[in-house]
Amino acid sequence: MPALCPCWCVWCRDSKPPSPGVKIKLRGDAGFALPLLYQFCEFFEIEYALGIPANCVFQRRAQPLQKQLKRRYRRTQLPQRSFSSFRHRARSWPRQRRICYKAEHTTTGTNLRFVITNRAGRASEVFAFYNDRGECENRIEEFKNGFRADRLSCHRFLANAFRLLLHGFAYNLVNLFRQHLPQPWRSAQIETLRARLFKLGARIRQTARCLRVHLATGWPFQALFHNAALAFNPG
Repeated sequence: MPALCPCWCVWCRDSKPPSPGVKIKLRGDAGFALPLLYQFCEFFEIEYALGIPANCVFQRRAQPLQKQLKRRYRRTQLPQRSFSSFRHRARSWPRQRRICYKAEHTTTGTNLRFVITNRAGRASEVFAFYNDRGECENRIEEFKNGFRADRLSCHRFLANAFRLLLHGFAYNLVNLFRQHLPQPWRSAQIETLRARLFKLGARIRQTARCLRVHLATGWPFQALFHNAALAFNPG
């Protein structure tokens, strides 16, 4: 993990934003809770929201809200949830930083989650931004399992790197195609698209001017594929 920040420093130094006003935002779990990363993000004006482990100081600051939710739960017998934040400075920090926390009280007891951030806005909005980090894991899972991106069985590093680039190209190509499908299909997993739109019998005929693919007339998804293909490649 400590090697992460120097790599980012080189990246930020050498990269240029695609357009003026572009903001970089970072979110991650408690494994990224490093003071060096906080300083790095603040220096480069990167908004961040990172999980941070609970400690006795954090729990003491959250105790009033916990008690309030506990009383409310006893009165209503309904699950309770609330958000709040406070400023905190650890001994190793040069300044105070914002700590947002979520407190819940249900039949199983109290649940506390803490996030360190430099974002403005309500604590609930910070947690909404932080919770979306799981969406990245869904994309990684689809890339790995749906496109077999972990099949890097070559003996040479460069060969495996090239294979990974091909997997990435295929993933982006399918994503671009998926964006031209009707709305209910845009959230379909690659396995669904492969079984219904890609994996089918066809006859390929090559002429001097073009390459023609003849599909079965009884294929139930031919209109869907045809419209998406035209939108994907209008030429």
